[in-house]
Amino acid sequence: MSGDESRQWMDAMVDALVACDATESIRYVNPAAERLLGWTREQLLGRPFALLLPVRLRTWGEASFLGHLRSRVWERGGAAVRTRVQPREGAEREVEVTVGASGAPGEERLTVVLRRTEVDEAQAEPPAAPPGVGERAYRLVFENAPLGLLHFDATPTLLACNDSFVRLVGVSRRRLVGLNLLTLRDDAIARCVRDVLEGRHAYYEGDYQPLASGKTVPVRVHFAPCIAENGDVQGGVGIVEDITEQRTAEAERSRLFREAQEAIRVRDDFLTIASHELKTPLTPLSLRLASLERRLERQEPVDPTLLRHARQHLLRLTALINDLLDASRIEAGRLALHFEPTRVDSLVERALAGMDAEKGQHRIDYTHPLEPVRIRGDAYRLEQVIANLLENALKYSPGTSTVRVTLDVRGDFALLSVADEGIGIPRDQQEQLFERYFRARNVSVTSYGGLGLGLYISRDIVERHGGRIWVESELGRGATFYVALPLLSAVNPRPPEPHVLSQHMH
Repeated sequence: MSGDESRQWMDAMVDALVACDATESIRYVNPAAERLLGWTREQLLGRPFALLLPVRLRTWGEASFLGHLRSRVWERGGAAVRTRVQPREGAEREVEVTVGASGAPGEERLTVVLRRTEVDEAQAEPPAAPPGVGERAYRLVFENAPLGLLHFDATPTLLACNDSFVRLVGVSRRRLVGLNLLTLRDDAIARCVRDVLEGRHAYYEGDYQPLASGKTVPVRVHFAPCIAENGDVQGGVGIVEDITEQRTAEAERSRLFREAQEAIRVRDDFLTIASHELKTPLTPLSLRLASLERRLERQEPVDPTLLRHARQHLLRLTALINDLLDASRIEAGRLALHFEPTRVDSLVERALAGMDAEKGQHRIDYTHPLEPVRIRGDAYRLEQVIANLLENALKYSPGTSTVRVTLDVRGDFALLSVADEGIGIPRDQQEQLFERYFRARNVSVTSYGGLGLGLYISRDIVERHGGRIWVESELGRGATFYVALPLLSAVNPRPPEPHVLSQHMH
């Protein structure tokens, strides 16, 4: 390595380095030593090393301080010695000193490394106070500021920083002071520092990860140049703000905004569907009532089919309104249930009988249990659940397909399944299927009616009976809905795991 290269390496050192000849006269001082000692290189060259020490430490017995340390090199392997140095101005500073020696006797070359200790770091002074500002007040502001503060010179080397900055980056002050900021691996920060050295303000915001700690900290930094009276840029300062809480608050606001947008979308979708669903039975009901009115005015005989169709539309309208009322009661916790011993098989048979007028060309295949299946529950509400599952199966199945209904006993539970051969439900939407107003994305509003409340109401009723409702489906291959209800004979049964029970039925 050439002499120039060696000089460059020594100039870049973080620790202070002083090189002396055999007479202990100073021949070289690196920039870190200039900052530590308050002397310039030109002021120290040719002067004795003892000038850097307090008077009481310049001699050790009959030997000089460096002579004493040189003897330790041979005796103890050159371990660091903690001592104090005397800067050109200000109080003494505590350092660890290591001495190396090379060359023949009388021609030695001595290298002295001065490393600041933790005590000295804790007492490190902030940059000098501006004119007219008290030194003590300035120190209090610098050290107790709630933001991280740093000061660097034109090289640009970090000269001082406060405790807030040390805590923020998670690196000791000892490792920070003396750091060349252009060696940081963050190119954006390096660009900011260069801008400051050219006399411009600079701003940085991002996730900063110090090389030593590996701790990622979201920060916002304002860099500003320090300009002397003659207009030269002497360095810069940085104000560092930890924006972790702001980031968290922004993320929470974004989440709430997305939820609000989704709620508005659900509301708008519901209003669209509800208006369509309510108009669907109202229009033919109005027409049939008008036809009946005309026939009665002309004293013509009334076709019973007109009355039957009008009644069916009225029942559908009533069911829609009841679903809205039930959903409102569930949200308010006011949906009342009346529990009593009842037979699930009887409820299924009644619900199936009620589907005769609606099944059209569909076939319903019912596999019933060999013995009565008794539970404790609200017969009216449970029949409402069964009817809803049957209506959905008929609605989403092709006109000549088969709906398969099975009721069986599995352990402490009655297990009902309703399987169709319809369009199926996307797997990523099956959990949402039981939420209020939810409709699968592959469902057309005009082709398949409903408010998206039936399964929401059914889940509340089933879970309040201590049971569970779930679905298993594949797109294009139909869907199977399961309802598990605790038997009357069961003693404190836990809600069943869906797949454990449904596997027994396949």
